[in-house]
Amino acid sequence: MNTAQSLSGMFKKTYALQLLLLVLLTGACTDIDKDKKTDVVNVRLEGAPTTMNAFLTSSAYSLFVCNQVFQTIGNLDPNTLEMKPLLVKNIPTVRNVTEGNYKGLLAYDFELLDGAQWDNGTPITANDVIFSLKIIFHPGLPTQNWSSFFQALQAVEVDPANPKKFTVYYKEYYMLALESMCQFFIYPAYNYDPNNRLSAIPLSDFLDKTKIAALATSNNDLKTFAEEFNLPKYANDKSAISGSGPYRFESMNDQAAVVLKKENWWGDKLAAEVPMLTVYPQKLVYKVVKDEAAAENMLKTGDLDIVTGLNAAKFVELKSNAALTEKYDFKTLGSIQYARWIFNLRSPKLSDVRVRRALAQVIDYEYALKTALQGLAQGIVGPVNPAKSYYAKDLKPYSMNIAAARQLLTEAGWTDTDGNGIVDKMIGKQRVEMSIDLLAPITNKINELLANSLRETALQAGVKINVIGADINKITADTKSGNYESAFLGAQLFPGHIELYSRFHSASLSPAGDNRTAFADARADSLIVAIRTNPDEDQRKALYLQIQHLLYEQLPEVPLFAPMQRIIVANKFDYVLSANRPGFYEQMFKLK
Repeated sequence: MNTAQSLSGMFKKTYALQLLLLVLLTGACTDIDKDKKTDVVNVRLEGAPTTMNAFLTSSAYSLFVCNQVFQTIGNLDPNTLEMKPLLVKNIPTVRNVTEGNYKGLLAYDFELLDGAQWDNGTPITANDVIFSLKIIFHPGLPTQNWSSFFQALQAVEVDPANPKKFTVYYKEYYMLALESMCQFFIYPAYNYDPNNRLSAIPLSDFLDKTKIAALATSNNDLKTFAEEFNLPKYANDKSAISGSGPYRFESMNDQAAVVLKKENWWGDKLAAEVPMLTVYPQKLVYKVVKDEAAAENMLKTGDLDIVTGLNAAKFVELKSNAALTEKYDFKTLGSIQYARWIFNLRSPKLSDVRVRRALAQVIDYEYALKTALQGLAQGIVGPVNPAKSYYAKDLKPYSMNIAAARQLLTEAGWTDTDGNGIVDKMIGKQRVEMSIDLLAPITNKINELLANSLRETALQAGVKINVIGADINKITADTKSGNYESAFLGAQLFPGHIELYSRFHSASLSPAGDNRTAFADARADSLIVAIRTNPDEDQRKALYLQIQHLLYEQLPEVPLFAPMQRIIVANKFDYVLSANRPGFYEQMFKLK
């Protein structure tokens, strides 16, 4: 063998060794990268989150993400649905105050966890709780949805010897006093009010409607705070968004929102004694996947770990796919929400209850339940969970009855005078056809099927339904502002006591409140207040039954059905599902 051949052989051997080493190293790096990537939970959202300022949004998608950055005093245990500590040492019981300045009131005594702290290392104190309540009661902010839960709040007193201890006083019994105090977001005053605009105004002034109304026009700090709190940086600037939660906000756009686990987060040290502080994933990615076909493809490629919102037929179809069931579990749980057709009662066409009752009977409920939902839902008569003991079982869900619908329309003065198949009526000096716009999030297949079915069946009664497909965020905004005629819009079925004030009381009319239908009824107002303030469980049950009957008769909204939760979960995790919305606790997903 000559020298050239010897060198050539040596080069080949060296190259082979280098190639082998490169393959091994590349494989090792790939495995490491893969392991890192698996400590991520990818959650499907059907709509895009739009802000990280939790007090300024009614979007469920935004709040899903905010829940990981901000914390509340307590949270519902995913299994028992009992209130458990999150930022405090214990969930208190109510006590009657028998002496002192607050004699005769009801009180709850709280103590924040010693180790609970903000991102700058300072402790969370009662002053942060008070600051957050000031935001809720600020007259220049759209936070009435929050303040409606605190109407019985009288005062918050901080222990002068310990800034982590405070007592909350209520002037009267309120069924959700403890729950509401435990479940509003606590904001760091140092970050969201760096100029101390609100510090000189005592909470008592915010709780006094007369004083705060006067301050709204005279106090420059109050007005300036509202302007500053509305700044875009608190909505989407990761350097300006800060909470005590386990994750820090990283990014948000129309495709995804990302939060990253904080290094040395204070809650990790306390999770053994405070189980609700348990957090595992290093990263949560909320992927905006509106299209079901795209969600299906991402399941097949493993790019999603939690998927909800698929139509029932698709859920059943995918559940039969052996390749998917190897990687995913398909779970059905009880209902946590209900679908409804809401009406804007400001519209002259919809102000007559006979018209609304007619519309309730042009819907093909059997098609919706058996075909669109594949039997994975149940009919419902109102805003109360069918599993509740005070659900009005004596009422029957509305059913399709075209003849009855036509009769009701005729009684309300709607007849087909020009023979075009659509009933009409003189309103003022103008003849108006019964043509109703319907906002529907038709990217959801069930809504699309239901909207198309409604359009066909309503025509049989002489009603024209104009289906307007829209993004859920637009529907949420338009119904909140009153810029709509009717809409398909889901609503939550709360696991605890059902609070109807924000959606059906006349004091909660949108846009300030969440009464989007403009329903105003003195009887309903009286019943809703009585439900909130009556401590007797049996009496409250009777009141719940009465309000369900009234809403069933007046129909500011038509309850369509309560779908079972359909959740697809990657089985590489030990996961936590719940009857509490949204049906899962993603921060507790642990890689097996």
